[in-house]
Amino acid sequence: MLRLYYTPGTSAFRCRWLLEELEEAYELVRIDFSRREHKTPEHLKIHPLGSVPALQDGEHVVLESAAIVMHLADRDPQRRFAPPPGSHERGAYYQWILFGMTSVDAAVHSPYLQHYGRGRVASGEEQAALARLLALTDVALERQAFLIGEQFTAADVVFGGLLHWADVCGQLAGRAPQAAYLERLRERPAFQRAARD
Repeated sequence: MLRLYYTPGTSAFRCRWLLEELEEAYELVRIDFSRREHKTPEHLKIHPLGSVPALQDGEHVVLESAAIVMHLADRDPQRRFAPPPGSHERGAYYQWILFGMTSVDAAVHSPYLQHYGRGRVASGEEQAALARLLALTDVALERQAFLIGEQFTAADVVFGGLLHWADVCGQLAGRAPQAAYLERLRERPAFQRAARD
C-alpha cells in the first residue's frame, strides 16, 4: 500500500491529486505543522528534512513532490499520465515539469508562503515576474487543452499545482490562457477529491 505523508496547502497536494487520478488505494498520513509533527523522530525517519511530502512505496521512500508525481506516473500499469520514453512528447513532458519546478516555483513559492501564513496578496512586481515566465506557455495553452496536446499528464499536475498556488495569492491576474487552463484542471474530479481537506 502506498502511504503519502501530507499537509494541506503544501506541495504534497500535487502528489495527492495524482494518487486520486490513479484511483489506487493509498493511506494519507496527515502531518500537523502547528503541533510540530514534522519534527518528531518518527517523521524524521521518513523525511530527514522534517518536511512533506514523502511517499512510502513498500520499503522505499520518495521525497520531493515532482519526483513523487513522476514516480507515480511511471508505475501506473495503464501508462495514462506520462508519454512513452524516447518520444517527442516525453521530451516536452520533462521540459514542463522542470520548467515548473525550477523557474515557476521560484517565482510563486515566496508569495504563496506569505499568503499561506499571513494572507498577503502578491505585489504587482511579483505578478509581472511570473507573467514573463508564463508567456512561454501562452501558445500551447491557447491551442490545446493541456501542456502536451490533448493528453492530461503528470506535467499538468506539477504545473497546475503551481498555477493553483499563483492564483490563490493573486499572481494570475491578466493571464487568460493560464487561468482557463487552471479552470479545466480544477474541474477534474480527482483535483476536487484531493482538494477536500
